[in-house]
Amino acid sequence: MSSKTSLVGGKQLLVVGSGGREHAICWKLSQSEQVVKIYALPGSHGIAQVPKCSNLSGVNAKDFQGIANWCKKQSIDLVIVGPEDPLANGLGDALNKAGVRCFGPNKKGAQIEADKKWAKDFMLRHSIPTARYESFTDVKKAKEFINNASYKALVVKAAGLAAGKGVVVAADAAEACQAVDEILGQRKYGNAGETVVIEELLVGEEVSVLAFVDTHYAQAMLPAQDHKRLRDGDEGPNTGGMGAYCPCPLIPPDDLERINRAILQKAVDALRQEGIHYCGVLYAGLMLTADGPKVLEFNCRFGDPETQVILPLLETDLYAIMSACVENRLKEVTLQWREDVSAVGVVMASAGYPETSTKGCIIEGVPPLTANELIFHSGVAVDKAGRFLTNGGRVLIAVALRKDLRQAAADATRICQGITFVGGAAQFRTDIAEKAFKMLKANNAPMLKGLSYKDSGVDIDAGDDLVQRIKPLSRGTQRPGVVGGLGGFGGLFRLNELNYTNPVISEAINGVGTKIKLALEQKMYESIGYDLLAMCANDVLESGAEPVAFLDYIACGKLQVPVAAQIVKGIAEGCRAADCALLGGETAEMPSVYEVGKYDIAGYCVGILEAGKELPKFKQYEEGDLLISLPANGLHCAGFHALLKQLEAADIDLAEKCEFGDDTKSLGQQLCEPSRIYVKEILALLRECDVKAISHIGTGLLPDVQRIIPPDHEISLDFGDLKIPTIYGWLAAKLRLSPQTLLDNLNCGIGLVVIVPKKCTVWKSLLGAGAKVFGVLKRKLQTCHQKHQIEVRNFVEGLEKIADRFGGLSERHARTLDEPHQRDLALELCDGALTQQRNGSFTTKLGRRLTPVPQTYKDPVLVLGTDGVGSKIKIAQQTDRNGTVGVDLVAMCVNDILCNGAEPLTFSSYYACGDLVEEVAATITGGVIEGASQAGSSLVETHIAEVPLLYASDVYDLAGFSLGIAEYPRLLPRTDEIRAGDVLIGLPSSGVHSNGFSLVHAIMKRAGVTFEDKAPFSPYTFGEELLTPTRIYVKALLPLLRQGYVKALAHITGGGLTENIPRVLPKNLAVELDATQWNIPPVFGWLAAQGNVAPAEMQRTYNCGLGIILVVAPELEQSVLAELQYCERAAHIGVVVQRAQPEAPQVVVENFSRCLKRVQELQGKPRKRVAVLISGTGSNLLALIDACRDTSQGVHADIVLVISNKADVLGLERAKNAGIQAVVVSHKQYAKREDFDAEMSRKLVEHNVDLVCLAGFMRVLSEQFVREWRGRLVNIHPSLLPKHPGLKVQKKALDAGDKESGCTVHFVDEGVDTGAIIVQASVPILPNDTEETLTNRIHIAEHFAFPKALRLLATDAVKLSQDGKTTFT
Repeated sequence: MSSKTSLVGGKQLLVVGSGGREHAICWKLSQSEQVVKIYALPGSHGIAQVPKCSNLSGVNAKDFQGIANWCKKQSIDLVIVGPEDPLANGLGDALNKAGVRCFGPNKKGAQIEADKKWAKDFMLRHSIPTARYESFTDVKKAKEFINNASYKALVVKAAGLAAGKGVVVAADAAEACQAVDEILGQRKYGNAGETVVIEELLVGEEVSVLAFVDTHYAQAMLPAQDHKRLRDGDEGPNTGGMGAYCPCPLIPPDDLERINRAILQKAVDALRQEGIHYCGVLYAGLMLTADGPKVLEFNCRFGDPETQVILPLLETDLYAIMSACVENRLKEVTLQWREDVSAVGVVMASAGYPETSTKGCIIEGVPPLTANELIFHSGVAVDKAGRFLTNGGRVLIAVALRKDLRQAAADATRICQGITFVGGAAQFRTDIAEKAFKMLKANNAPMLKGLSYKDSGVDIDAGDDLVQRIKPLSRGTQRPGVVGGLGGFGGLFRLNELNYTNPVISEAINGVGTKIKLALEQKMYESIGYDLLAMCANDVLESGAEPVAFLDYIACGKLQVPVAAQIVKGIAEGCRAADCALLGGETAEMPSVYEVGKYDIAGYCVGILEAGKELPKFKQYEEGDLLISLPANGLHCAGFHALLKQLEAADIDLAEKCEFGDDTKSLGQQLCEPSRIYVKEILALLRECDVKAISHIGTGLLPDVQRIIPPDHEISLDFGDLKIPTIYGWLAAKLRLSPQTLLDNLNCGIGLVVIVPKKCTVWKSLLGAGAKVFGVLKRKLQTCHQKHQIEVRNFVEGLEKIADRFGGLSERHARTLDEPHQRDLALELCDGALTQQRNGSFTTKLGRRLTPVPQTYKDPVLVLGTDGVGSKIKIAQQTDRNGTVGVDLVAMCVNDILCNGAEPLTFSSYYACGDLVEEVAATITGGVIEGASQAGSSLVETHIAEVPLLYASDVYDLAGFSLGIAEYPRLLPRTDEIRAGDVLIGLPSSGVHSNGFSLVHAIMKRAGVTFEDKAPFSPYTFGEELLTPTRIYVKALLPLLRQGYVKALAHITGGGLTENIPRVLPKNLAVELDATQWNIPPVFGWLAAQGNVAPAEMQRTYNCGLGIILVVAPELEQSVLAELQYCERAAHIGVVVQRAQPEAPQVVVENFSRCLKRVQELQGKPRKRVAVLISGTGSNLLALIDACRDTSQGVHADIVLVISNKADVLGLERAKNAGIQAVVVSHKQYAKREDFDAEMSRKLVEHNVDLVCLAGFMRVLSEQFVREWRGRLVNIHPSLLPKHPGLKVQKKALDAGDKESGCTVHFVDEGVDTGAIIVQASVPILPNDTEETLTNRIHIAEHFAFPKALRLLATDAVKLSQDGKTTFT
């Protein structure tokens, strides 16, 4: 193609530059079907080999006017400027003036790179995060600043352009001062060093993010990481770049979007505001610091070598992108990238670089190019023989593209290793991309930074701030019955302060559906809080109950305290309107479940009514009874999912002025009008009239009226006397909605209906002017073949009159609202729990489950608690293991209830999701039912909300609400009774429980592991380990609470040890815990190590192995431990002490770091392989199996073999059921004991056994066997040795009149039960004990002692010394 005419119809381009960057740009542009010719000025031999490309001669690259004239003459469509110098010197201005399109900024725009002082000032002016700095033109002043700055002023930069080399990152002040002398004093980089910028030394990883930009819009490219230092390990001087890789996993997609928004787009907007026309590439060199990304520098062009690894991954036509940039329509372009491919580029430099370069060396070994192996020329010449020669500092870059980053790096390095520079050594790094290897799946912060809960997106301090803000709001709702305030483990309500003789409890749980999405967009936070209270309190009215107490649950991606506080303010206003006390709530910050800015809320309302007055009263219905309607205050909360979809489809702008209602409001604001609360007028009516039924119109008018019309009745609803709100005519007209779909899915102007006797007239005065007779109840005639029980009159006619104002009703193509309804599924799932209802509980005709207050309580206090399971649910969702999170939900709530001294009574759950999968909902509810059973609670309600506009299809959230009951005199904590010297008894957790999982997710990413990977501290996967359900402590502790043995309980939830224990302490007291007294589960050691989490942060975030802590008087310690030590593995863990100073911490954990380190050290050691020898039932075998498989016990061993000397015993079956290999070695088959023992030993060696446990093994072992397994062989004996060795020891203890017996785990030696003792567990002998009863209680002690001894042995905490004594290490 030589003639101009032959190029008609295609685009001709000019690329300015000659390096590897320009080679890559030309290579990529040549792939565009719109491009027919690419000229390069001055170009290179490598560029000339690219199809469609040729070098331009006869034009001076520094003659900008000459370039512009040539472009006009040649009809060049677009000029792409590669290097920064031409842009800084005004090439863009010359081209623009001549009417030639230029991809690159003008001279003013190029200042962002060309003048580092201007750039730093620009960032400061526009609050773009960057390092602190000062600029100088005087050497002396610059050095004085370095030596006296309040921060490490160790980065010295030439303010002008220095080809990427004018930066010195000094190791100390002396080196920084030397750099000032060279750059500013000696002008090492010429005029570029007339000014120096001295910056703060930032710590973190450096990453490059480039963006295509026009004057209004920025689109980030994939992030890359350059390697500036010359040699491996980031050693040697700075260079222009020795290699790069892309994409860089240090910046995951979510973070890239934030960087694009907070840095790149912000810079584009700022440039436009300053009147600077900027188009092309904006390059941000970032440092990923502990405080977030900060800009090291901006560049005004493609980076080198980043371009060479970014462009091979770009799938979108590069010319189309560049053309869109210069035409200011970049927003129309979507960048597409190759998926699951990494590019690594390794630069080869000539000898002497970067100080000088070696030219003329023959380059040998350059491989042929392929689609996935590329060579771009940076400084390559060609001799007459066609041989490649070195012609600069950086000579070429080898790029490999592979699915695996490690392989790409290895292959790019391999290419370089095959290339030689004859006569001059080549320089290249062999560690490009190694920084990313540990982060291949991590995508988060620098490795060395210690993670905290706040780093994972959860701010405990923000939560505390919210609590302080809402305390006065809660106080403003108090009414008779309220006990205490916010901040405890539950809300308290004393029933005796109300006028009920036989109170019955009614409960309601609800949300606000998709309306919250609209409310958040409209910033109507208070109104949505008011809605929540209305939905719940109005539901409680349906049972005829008085709403008395309320809890809220607020979940979000990032807690914005002002937003949450306004939501709670709206709830409080609703509570005041309903005379219902706001007793507390739960705020869940879950960045892995919710996007930032998204919230969901749920509420729980408790009402009280007198026994016998429950509604509805279907049996009392009579013909002629009146159905009274009360007007709604807008749409309330129904139908918003379907409505918002329809409004969007109709392209209706919610920000536009509303055509109906309040003309000062936008349409969105009008739609968000809060729901009406009917409590006060309905309670007044209940007192004066024999109300027969109430239905809250919470879904749709017809289905909610239908609920109170039994099958043998019918009704005609007449809109003739009712005013249909204008909004329904507007919706019908604008969205072409049929009247029937409005009736089925919206309230149609009616918020609540009541059925009263036909003779009742007081409703007219009590319910207000808006209340109307809506229908008259009739008995349904059996001969009647009417299709529906409910007939509607005058609705269509009334609707038509309103709709005519907005275009009229459309009979053709009328649409329906596809609004999800889950009431039936929720009732069906709850039916599975009917067999577990408490005595006296019953279900109304509306499906509400009511609970009479047990008559055994004389001064009953209702205790309300709420919680969720946090980001733990994300693991369940990702691994499709949803069976245990329901147990977690119950546990988190009922354990809190227990801390108030209450017996859990009922439980309710809220399940919200994006796409309702009935199987998943049923599985989760099954877990809730199981948890409620463990807690002795009745499951009274499950509320299901399908909210696809809020949740992704595979995402759900859970909230739980628990109701307990306690006698007022026995409420906990008894804070005023706690004294210094009281003891702390801890019950172990089962692991992480359900708090701190946002940090778990962050650590998992950092470690580069998935939930399907096997955990290094466990025989299970991470998913299985982390989904271990939270322990429920109700049945273990209730008996002690009833006996009054406990002064306080602290459930260790969010806030860990350091924030939960103080909730039950007086301000003048503190606690001292000793970490050696309980077992820290290995999962906490792993989390601390992988996340580099500080011990204090661990204690503030996690339970660290303690699920609940009791405060007990010292004289009751043994009584409490007698009940809990063996069955629950409870332990004395610390004491209450006087607080040293008012500001001193209230929780001090001694030996924590040492114990945590011990746990971490064990994870690097193989788990011990254990064999168990049995002769019978193997009850202790089962205890050992359970302990080894319960990772939280930290046994660090696996039972791999069971040997029995008898066939067909129960122990063999137990081993088989546990999947453990079991063999029979019958002693009867061996003439000598030694031969029998030798065969057993052979089996043990064959299975690589480390330790041997005798569990009811009824054979005397030979001396040879004992010597062979010395120090690795242990036995359990049912007495407190050395007392009563041998057989029939229980009889011996009883005959001797002993006061106590027990068990002993000991090393086995050649004697009979004479080995060194490891663990003993005592059991008191009771006055009426028999051999059988004493044996049974000793068995319980054995199941505690044997696993404990095995843990000590397997973790090398105990050993047998040479002289046969036990040594504890």
